[in-house]
Amino acid sequence: MQKTTKFIYTVLALTIVMTASAALAKSYRFEMFANADDVFIGLESETPLAEAMLNVGGGAIFSREDYRIGNLHFALKDEVFIPALTLGLGLKGVLGMAEDNNEDFELAGVGFIILGEYDFRKVYYNFPIVIQGDLTSAPKPMTAGDADSYNEFNLRLKGYVVKSAALVLGYKNIAVRFDNGSDDYKLSDDMIYFGIAFSF
Repeated sequence: MQKTTKFIYTVLALTIVMTASAALAKSYRFEMFANADDVFIGLESETPLAEAMLNVGGGAIFSREDYRIGNLHFALKDEVFIPALTLGLGLKGVLGMAEDNNEDFELAGVGFIILGEYDFRKVYYNFPIVIQGDLTSAPKPMTAGDADSYNEFNLRLKGYVVKSAALVLGYKNIAVRFDNGSDDYKLSDDMIYFGIAFSF
């Protein structure tokens, strides 16, 4: 119960930051992806700060593989090392459920997130490709519900048809360990998806 309460407070804090960021945001990004079994939706905002860019977002995944996961995150990003390369660090809260053999498993957690992006448009004129990736890890002390750990990896290739709209080819891996009394269950899902992203 105590872990669940802490998680709820963290999600509330993330929601407040997200709401405040949305009011001051310089740009927004809406994304929707799908494959034969899964649908993803997401919305992000970016707000310039004195020394970095505040990235705040949320989204959800609905899968025919008997799980649903929602998330909220915030991170600080900046260009580092070389032009066009952006890295970021932050926190990501996840909340969802999974089903295995008619048994329900609850997922809640707060993980560390690492973001990376390389924008070829900033280096090679008229080469409209952006590569994005992120890694989230929430070990056992940072999870609640029936979850023992949560890990997620995303890799996306974006091809911009126009300046503010892109076609997206992506890969996602989700790995969650559950412990519900005498029942142990590991959710592991690899998926390739296709979709669109709009910036405004």
